[in-house]
Amino acid sequence: MSVLRRVAAGATVAALGVAGWAAPAHADYTFYRTAPHVGACWNKVNAYGGVYQVTNILLNGTSTAHTAQVQVYRPGVGMQSDQIYTAAAGEWKSGAIANVAIVPNSDYRVSIDHSPEIGIPARGVPYYMDNCKVSESPSVRVRQALSYGLAQLDAIYVGCAAGTYRFGTVPTTTLYHDGTTCGQTRVYKQPAGVKGYDCSGLVYKMFEYAGVYFPWTSSTAMKTGIPQVSKAQIQVGDLLVKYGHVAVYLGDGDGDGVASVLEATPKWLNADGTWTGVVISDATGYLNNSEYTAHRVPGI
Repeated sequence: MSVLRRVAAGATVAALGVAGWAAPAHADYTFYRTAPHVGACWNKVNAYGGVYQVTNILLNGTSTAHTAQVQVYRPGVGMQSDQIYTAAAGEWKSGAIANVAIVPNSDYRVSIDHSPEIGIPARGVPYYMDNCKVSESPSVRVRQALSYGLAQLDAIYVGCAAGTYRFGTVPTTTLYHDGTTCGQTRVYKQPAGVKGYDCSGLVYKMFEYAGVYFPWTSSTAMKTGIPQVSKAQIQVGDLLVKYGHVAVYLGDGDGDGVASVLEATPKWLNADGTWTGVVISDATGYLNNSEYTAHRVPGI
């Protein structure tokens, strides 16, 4: 049975049918198979040209033992790693981290009891699996909003002067958006056929996708119009806003003691002159900076 299911930080395995076992980490794993549950959490690092470090897990709620085989296959080269591990009845078992290279587009493959279950090329990793930094919200609408935002990871930044293009509209010709006309310091290139965002454009589209009434289209409007909450009470999906920027709070999904945010910001200059914009960043600076206030979107 195929399923896409996330387990909240600190959830017990009993919630998934294996009594008495606590989840071994705080990551928001995505489960893509049940009976037994098989899941993974993908963590993207930039070393060696880009690698996903994949934590794979086998949560066995059945009455018999099951065996997982996790492989990484590199096109034109062959098998890079091949691990096998078995979970007894009622056991949660974690495999070794699988290093899936992005540039050669390695395949991540999982079989259960010798039956192939999943094969994902590195360039086709579903957004919901690249979520090691994300804590799960109990709100369906927040999860829907985050699913849209996380699907835009690595989209380019187009700046505050991009008009409708800052909301993800795809141009048919290459455009240059002059951010100096609205208080930014550079002109942003947007190639034909490439979607992009600015900070508030991304947030607006996230909550629009989730079906939430969201009339605020700028960080100023969000700061003045969305109810403020204490940072001590911040929850996943809340906004951290100052005049000129907004980020979405993701919590501490990987349990390293550092919370994260999802944001659109000019992060990396690319060889083609564009800026990678939609990224997951450390939340510490936002939480400690008094210019940023926390806001909870009504209706979530």
